[in-house]
Amino acid sequence: MKAKLFGLLAGISICALAVQPAAADSVTLDLTTAVFTGGAGTIAGGSKIKFDPNTPGETATFTLPSLPDAQYVIEVTGQNNQSSSFFQFLVDAANGFAQLGSNENFGSGFNTITLPAFTALGTSEFFRIVNGGTGEGQISDITVTSVAIAVPGPSAGAGLPGLILAGAGLLALARRRRKIA
Repeated sequence: MKAKLFGLLAGISICALAVQPAAADSVTLDLTTAVFTGGAGTIAGGSKIKFDPNTPGETATFTLPSLPDAQYVIEVTGQNNQSSSFFQFLVDAANGFAQLGSNENFGSGFNTITLPAFTALGTSEFFRIVNGGTGEGQISDITVTSVAIAVPGPSAGAGLPGLILAGAGLLALARRRRKIA
């Protein structure tokens, strides 16, 4: 009986140590808020960004609100019409911009890629798309997601499991004293 009670209480206490995931937040960027260089700009009523063919180096730069030291992942949906066309995706770093992943070619038709996670440096980040190669490219959707970070659960022995364990200990102590008396 005592062994069963102790096992039950230990199981409850161990459950209190479980790691609880934090909620992830996602935001889809408004493509019309980008700052454009070269011939890049929005088309289709602002629902897509178009990068002209044979004009490498065009950019679209977004300002992302962020929290310092938080991790983020960006998903981009786009297309390239030639094998010689590609995009570079950059995020600001301590000394300029750092490239996320390698030169990306979406291929024909609109496809979604997930860029590597990055850690925010400040309260706002700059995300830049650079057109490379010789083909035309379009971006139709950009989603920024904060990475869910595991948050430790309550400490063992805290809260209800600790109260149950303490009560069981007092009950065992009282029984032992009665037996001795």
